[in-house]
Amino acid sequence: MSPTLDAREAAPIWAPTVNTGVVLLTAPPDILPKDDSSPAIEAQTPGQSDAQGFHFLHSLTNGERLQILRLGVGSGAEGAAAIIPLSPEGFDRLEAVARLLSSLHGRAIPPDTRLTRQQRQRARRMLQAVDGRLSGASYRDIAATLFGARDLADEPWKTSSRRFATMDLVRGGLAMVAGGYRRLLSHRRRR
Repeated sequence: MSPTLDAREAAPIWAPTVNTGVVLLTAPPDILPKDDSSPAIEAQTPGQSDAQGFHFLHSLTNGERLQILRLGVGSGAEGAAAIIPLSPEGFDRLEAVARLLSSLHGRAIPPDTRLTRQQRQRARRMLQAVDGRLSGASYRDIAATLFGARDLADEPWKTSSRRFATMDLVRGGLAMVAGGYRRLLSHRRRR
C-alpha cells in the first residue's frame, strides 16, 4: 500500500500558463553584479523537471508555499533573476516575486491578492457543497452541514434563502470541478 500524503505535502505543481503566480527564474545576465550574499532559493518538496525547466515549491517565512520554475537546466548556483512579462499577467508575477523577495530578506510578506479571504471561503464552500451533492446528499442536507440545522428551521425550506444559496454553491462548485478553478489562479478573472 502506498503511503498517504497530507494535502500540504501533495500540493500540485501548476503549469505557469495556468497559475500566473508562479515565479519564473533564470540565470542572471552578466550585466548584473554578482552577489554571493543572496539567500538560496531551495525546493522544500520534491520537484519535477520537464522541457521548461525545474518546477518546485519554496516555503516562505510565513508558512505559505510559492511555486517556482527555474527555467533551463541551471542549478541556481550562479544566482537567479526573475522574469516579469509585460503582459497583464505580469502584475501577478510581480506580486509573487515581491512575496519571494520579502521572505528571503526577512521582511513582512505581502498577501497574495488574487483571492480575498471571502473568495477563498466561498470556493471552499462550493467544493464542500458539490462534494456533498456528488455523494448523494440532498440540498437540505448540504445546507444543514454548511449553515447549521438550527438556521434552517427559521424559514420554510421551499422559499428559504439558504436553499437558494446552497443550490448556487453547488452550481458554482460544479463549474469549478469542470475546469473553472483555473480562474482562481489569476487576476484576469476580474477583468
